[in-house]
Amino acid sequence: MSMEPTRPSSRARSISRRRVLKTAVVAAGAGATALAVGTVPALAGAPAVQTGTQAGRRYRAYVKFSRDAPSVVQLTARALRGREIAVRPEAAQTCYTSVGQAVLPTDSAPERALIMGHGGVGVVEAVGPQVIRAQVGDRVLLNFHSQCGSCFNCLWMRGDRCLNRGDADDPPVATMQNGTPVYHNRGSMAELIMLPEEYAVPLFTDLSSVELSMLACVGNAGLGMAMTKCPVEAGSSVVVFGAGPTGLSAVEGARVKGASQIIAVEPIRYRRELALKLGATIVVDPNQYARRVRKPGDVPRQQDLYEDALIDHLRELCKPKTPRRWAGGGTVGPDHVIEAVGGDYVPPKVERGPDPTGVTVLQQCWDLCSAIGSIVTCGVGQPIGDMVQIRAQQWADGAKHHWPGTAGGTNPRRDNPRYVKMMETGQINMKALASATYPLDKAREAYQVAGDRTVVATVVLPNG
Repeated sequence: MSMEPTRPSSRARSISRRRVLKTAVVAAGAGATALAVGTVPALAGAPAVQTGTQAGRRYRAYVKFSRDAPSVVQLTARALRGREIAVRPEAAQTCYTSVGQAVLPTDSAPERALIMGHGGVGVVEAVGPQVIRAQVGDRVLLNFHSQCGSCFNCLWMRGDRCLNRGDADDPPVATMQNGTPVYHNRGSMAELIMLPEEYAVPLFTDLSSVELSMLACVGNAGLGMAMTKCPVEAGSSVVVFGAGPTGLSAVEGARVKGASQIIAVEPIRYRRELALKLGATIVVDPNQYARRVRKPGDVPRQQDLYEDALIDHLRELCKPKTPRRWAGGGTVGPDHVIEAVGGDYVPPKVERGPDPTGVTVLQQCWDLCSAIGSIVTCGVGQPIGDMVQIRAQQWADGAKHHWPGTAGGTNPRRDNPRYVKMMETGQINMKALASATYPLDKAREAYQVAGDRTVVATVVLPNG
């Protein structure tokens, strides 16, 4: 484990991406037909220079294939298909939503063996004959969500909801030693990853792969919630529930958009302290405030279903300078509320929040937001069947806006490059989120640490 990510020199990156790879891969010409139909015979340990299709190439990956926790196993690559690219991953962040699957036994085996991970950063080693976005030697960001740019949702600027994800139709990319087929699952916890180019966005930057990997899932979600879905205006007030890597990214996004008051609600002390460094103006520990259902006969203030001291405190922090409605006053609650909490997959080894299910926070988001404000949520892992209560009149005739979604509204092809620009200029700090790095052999430990929440985020270096 390394606590200080290293940044390779520009010369080292140039050699690995252009000189070495371009001489080690057959990417066009006669190999194109073979790539399209995958007819090149597999060779034992054959590298790309021998096959041009990657068929027969052997590599290791962290794979979930049984009820047990995943393990690092050896795979044999299948041939690249038309729109697929082969990428040598350099860094992959350990998304918390995979922690339960990555470190704990499950009730049943997965329907198919999957390479773990929600994306990462790597270098393109080979491309299929129909690939148009990436070239051999490019460094690319591998996103959890695809963006084809052609389906209805993409054309209507909802690349985060691309219809051509291909999950149901994707062929296996490799086989285990016993012949079991293995699928990519957008995972980068492997020495090689082959997936459709729709998931990849070329990056032209000298930033380290460790910090760039934080964009792949959690960073995209947090920045997207604050900068794409949520209409944060200059001078507005924003409350962010959760200061993990996603919530901290949302804090940074709100700061970039010009919010004057950014309140981070987080039970873990070191994360509250980091939130202040990254742009929060106030931090709040939710464990300090009580909450109870209102008793029969209680007069519901603001039509709340609960008596919630945390909501009362946050409203007080966002209270306008004057209550006079004819002088611009009268609002109750913040302009925008962002949720990045979700349910606990494993108990943390640091301070625990008031509700491990994550459902209470969703209710608080609705209750807290001003009558004409915006609510953006992305948390997952809440118990199946649990409900959030919203008064029918508010739902039918209210003016609050709610946008859910794990990708935070990010359109990868448009937004990844602009996020990188802001990282280069220091407007966004992703390096502060990547707390520790691990080799592939310790991927399970990396996920466990992420689940313990003893650091903000961990990053696996599959080829490091």
